[in-house]
Amino acid sequence: MQGLVRYTNAEKGNMKIKKYSEMHNMITSAGGGAVLAVAGPDLYQSGRLQSTIINKFRQELDYEIFRFDADELKEGDLRRHLLENSLFSAGRLIVISSIHKLCKAAEPEMLDAIKNGLSDSALFMSSIKVPRESAILRRLEKAVPVYICYEPFPRDMTAWASKLAAEENIRLTRDTVQLLIEYSGRSLGRLSDAVSKLALYHGPETQIDRDRMLEVISGKGGADVFHLGDMIFFDRRGEAVDAAWSLLQYGVEPLSIIAYLFSSWQKVIRAIEIVEGGGDDRKVSKETGARFPLLDKLMKFTRTACKVDTAVAAEAFAEADHGVKTGVDHLLVLSRLIFTLTTGQL
Repeated sequence: MQGLVRYTNAEKGNMKIKKYSEMHNMITSAGGGAVLAVAGPDLYQSGRLQSTIINKFRQELDYEIFRFDADELKEGDLRRHLLENSLFSAGRLIVISSIHKLCKAAEPEMLDAIKNGLSDSALFMSSIKVPRESAILRRLEKAVPVYICYEPFPRDMTAWASKLAAEENIRLTRDTVQLLIEYSGRSLGRLSDAVSKLALYHGPETQIDRDRMLEVISGKGGADVFHLGDMIFFDRRGEAVDAAWSLLQYGVEPLSIIAYLFSSWQKVIRAIEIVEGGGDDRKVSKETGARFPLLDKLMKFTRTACKVDTAVAAEAFAEADHGVKTGVDHLLVLSRLIFTLTTGQL
């Protein structure tokens, strides 16, 4: 059935899609003539949606798949690819990345093709930009379904963990889910990698408890990123540096360490603000997404963590990220970060 997902400005006006599940459903019901777009900085969500539509059109609809980066397309190229009939398949799915880079000459022909209909062709576009940063995305948002891929809110991470675990055919206990969320921060890519590792290590149809998770995530020799976070927010500088050294010795990726610490630090400073404002653990849980037993630890951190100026700490995280990416010694990078976040009294 053709044209299941084909909209024009006259039909729908603003076509901003607010939920990942809504865009996923549109993709799985799409047919010839479909035009869909994703934008925004979360590459994991946009990558999943792109893989879904490619699999849908290739495997179910017998379409040819053509991939382009937008800056490769010159005037006339897009019109030809969209309007030519496929010789060997039911139709063509045109996948265009970095659509914000499309040249000015090609933009009108793309919009005209969308307005007039694509017949047997279908079009999927993506961009790391958001509409406020790109005129072409703002135009697309008024004409076709566009989903903006941002990092999920903390409250959404539990559902994502359950979804990914179900896809890998494993079961996660409640405390395992909370640890995975703490480990991944708001990075769905890191969460997905962790769940995949658990499935590969323990096998399908396995229930993963806290110990089984730490066996995989902590790495060899018991190096544990959670312990590192504990030592920092309990203000134990020496033990924190030792933990960082152990993690690096056993091959834990320094950027993942920094990302975990940044996510944890955000929760800690928010919890401190709430407690100092008279809030209790229930409000901390609501604001940070932390649940028992991690909530108890977070409440302890509000009493023990070093009260570092927020701007100073944020700059320290930015410098740590830059240092790793530019080749600075990893232990030196982490030590500098630890020294900023602790007082050295213990």
